[in-house]
This record gives sequence, structure tokens and C-alpha cells, in this order.
Amino acid sequence: MTTFHFDIDSDGAATTEQVDAADAPAAIRQALLLVSEILRDHALCDHTAISLRISVRGQDEQVVWQGSARGLQPVAEDNEVKDAGQTPS
Repeated sequence: MTTFHFDIDSDGAATTEQVDAADAPAAIRQALLLVSEILRDHALCDHTAISLRISVRGQDEQVVWQGSARGLQPVAEDNEVKDAGQTPS
């Protein structure tokens, strides 16, 4: 196993996580899963727009992958809870 560093910047908040992976492609797959989890959790809890950047570095400090994603603020009418007898507009 090799240690990789995930440099994460989300709306100005930055952090670095260490992840052990078999190789660079496995670390990149873990980074993509992490991006997906962050966006999902944000959408479930916050309902605001989010911008996320992530870089994967190997032990030699070389960037092996960079990616970014955005989650837009949902349209309010799409999130309204309808009464059982109410028809969609």
C-alpha cells in the first residue's frame, strides 16, 4: 500500500487527508467516491450551492489527479412537500 494525500478545497475551507491505496488509479477512485459523498451530504443537509476541488498527490508530492465539482442550489419549488391530495403545478 502507498500513502496518497487528498488536498480538498470546498468553498474556501481547505483540508488534507491521507489515504492508503494500492496504486494511483485506486487512489483516484477513492477521491471520486469522496467527492460524491461530500456533494451528497451537502445536498442532504445544507441545500445551498457548493464548489469543490480535490488534488491527489503521491508520496513524491507529484499531483496524479485533479478534479472539481459543483452542486447548484436546488430550485425551491422542486423541494416543496406536497399534500397527498395536491396535484403538481
